[in-house]
Amino acid sequence: MAERPSAAQEALSKVEDQLSCLVCLEPYTNPRLLSCFHVYCQHCLEDIVAHNRQGQLECPKCRRPTPLPPTGVSGLQAAFNIHHLFDIQETLKKVKEPQKLACEKCVKTTRKATSFCRQCTKFICDLCTNMHKEYEEFEGHEVVTIEKVEGDLIRLVSPKKTSPLCSKHDEKMKLYCETCGELICRDCLVHIHKDHKYCVIADTFESHKKEILDSLGPVEKQLEATDTTLVNLDGQHAEIVEHGGKLAITIHSKFDELHQVLYAREGELMAELEGHTQQQLKSLSAQREEVEILQTQRSSCLHFVRESIRTGSPGDVLKMKQGVVKQVRELVETFDPNTLEPRETTNTCFVPSAQLVKDCKEFGAIGTPSVTVTPTKRLDKTRVQGSTSLRFSNTNPSSSIKAELIAKSTNQTTNCVVKERGKGEYEISYQPTVGGASELIVRVGGEEVAGSPFPVAVKTPIDKLGTVIKTMNDLKKPWGVALNQAEEIIVAERDAGIVSIFSPTGDKLRTLDTRGTAVGEMKNPRGVAVDGDDNILVVDSGNHRLLKFSRGGDLIAVVGSHGDGPGQFNNPIRVCVNSVNGKVYVVDHGVHCVHIFNSDLTFSSKFGSKGSGNGQFYYPWDVASDRSGCMYVVDNANHRVQVFSPDGGYLRQFGKEGSGNGELNFPVSICVHSDDLVYVGERGNHRVSVLTCEGVFLKSFGSYGSGPGQFDRPLGIAVNQCGVVYVSDDDNNRVQIFS
Repeated sequence: MAERPSAAQEALSKVEDQLSCLVCLEPYTNPRLLSCFHVYCQHCLEDIVAHNRQGQLECPKCRRPTPLPPTGVSGLQAAFNIHHLFDIQETLKKVKEPQKLACEKCVKTTRKATSFCRQCTKFICDLCTNMHKEYEEFEGHEVVTIEKVEGDLIRLVSPKKTSPLCSKHDEKMKLYCETCGELICRDCLVHIHKDHKYCVIADTFESHKKEILDSLGPVEKQLEATDTTLVNLDGQHAEIVEHGGKLAITIHSKFDELHQVLYAREGELMAELEGHTQQQLKSLSAQREEVEILQTQRSSCLHFVRESIRTGSPGDVLKMKQGVVKQVRELVETFDPNTLEPRETTNTCFVPSAQLVKDCKEFGAIGTPSVTVTPTKRLDKTRVQGSTSLRFSNTNPSSSIKAELIAKSTNQTTNCVVKERGKGEYEISYQPTVGGASELIVRVGGEEVAGSPFPVAVKTPIDKLGTVIKTMNDLKKPWGVALNQAEEIIVAERDAGIVSIFSPTGDKLRTLDTRGTAVGEMKNPRGVAVDGDDNILVVDSGNHRLLKFSRGGDLIAVVGSHGDGPGQFNNPIRVCVNSVNGKVYVVDHGVHCVHIFNSDLTFSSKFGSKGSGNGQFYYPWDVASDRSGCMYVVDNANHRVQVFSPDGGYLRQFGKEGSGNGELNFPVSICVHSDDLVYVGERGNHRVSVLTCEGVFLKSFGSYGSGPGQFDRPLGIAVNQCGVVYVSDDDNNRVQIFS
């Protein structure tokens, strides 16, 4: 059994989770604060502004715009609380191995550290611990043992509160100009703010701090209101579901009395009830999303301001005061209490029909006819609306002939129309609403004919694509998704550090659970693919390598290491197998290129470099192959898809930034179907766009949210032979299946 992580390791993991930028996935560099209180790297925000046609800055997570100061992104408020987390991270790394800690106070010794001083932020030995107790200069210092540090390190590491320097005079800014609302130094006072009202920061900080905290009062009340409303909405959701269930029982009890006659009507009413209930739940889900956004904004506001006041220096806090108070005021003023009123109630009712059955023409038959059937054409593939012809050898021509089409994924039944064409031939037509593997059942006189049920592969027309037929929940940050020859669903769960394999119906079968950094283990799996032998290829970005497993989960090969040389990676995230030559293509996010490996995983070549020209990439995210062997690469920050020959020669591109038809917004996933259709997942638009291989727009589906058919970062796409689409919905921790 694996050894349980220490408290320091668990705390380190939690801190590191807060230190990664959601855009570049790397530790923050120059973290900057947006008006929605979300934080990103300065260079990532500059990239967003540079690639926005209007030069605007929108938060990648909540889409709220942030006004840019005259100096651009660099003029945004620095998220100084993040620097405190980096200090905690460095100290935690030391605590992970306390036996190797040496005293950080002693100059020329290797005495073992046994304690930690919160004020000095250093690990000290027994001798220095005694000095802290005896010397007056250390009076008031909090010294604790390493064991206590490990249990409560985050609280014990004190924030470094330093006075900021004046950019004009390189002096500490110890004064606050009440007239301008700015921090100033003494030279500023003499030359610029001479006649203004000012005070010493230390003297005025408490009153301004109180003003900031007082402004949070309405936000706290709004957060409490959103919390209460979310609880009520959950209760309302349960009531509607329960009420729908009770109505279903009532419907069933009524139809049991006249089941044979009213069976069809029962199905119609159940479908109507389901549609009505789902519509109510969809409306409730949309309202919940609105309230969650209100809750997130206010929670982020409260957390950031309080943490900033706790961890920042008086100068830092006053420097941000005006902007924060303004943003808080905007939150309060834009709050609409009407959003908290539930929009749906349990006002649906079932009214049973009073009409009696007068006649039942076909109640059954006496005897069993001998029936055989031969399809006159193959029933392997059809569109959602279609027909087929069957030829019968029937000893009882007067017997009734009935047929129905059943979708295997949902058990949804479609009644078929049977028309006699003469000479023992019948035409069976159907219009199912669900695509995928189905079965055609044919009965003559109540008896299934020989060969029934017949397999039918129902393909969904592109204009009807977008209906959720199944959802696989409770995954941990699913990224890549792939299908093997048996149509088992293979999902890379990034946060769990595993690859899970599910049956075609979504039942979990097995797991590639080799978490760790040793050879053959995975730390951060993000991309998966299947080769011609049904072997599973996994890209492990955390360990910068590519792994190959058998279908059953046995490790076959491991290639790659951290670097930029041949066969080395810097944050690889996706993998694809070329459908023609069998070569393996790996997207290297950090180096802005695609590596090509032979089928035995020996390095072949690579193509691409950082930029926006033809054949260049700006954070490539995914790669796919069409049936001719051409490679399609998602060029994320350039908002496009580029097409290459199998050896990496540039051919063409399509897509531009936007949210209209045929436009792309930070595309992150791609799949090319055998019908030459290209499916592209967009992080910016939270949707899947369907295009031709030449980039002609056909269809898009999805929007931002957590309801059925909505996405929060669609990071992986796979499509089966019937056109059923599997989308990994990262921040919603699920895979949705569409037809």
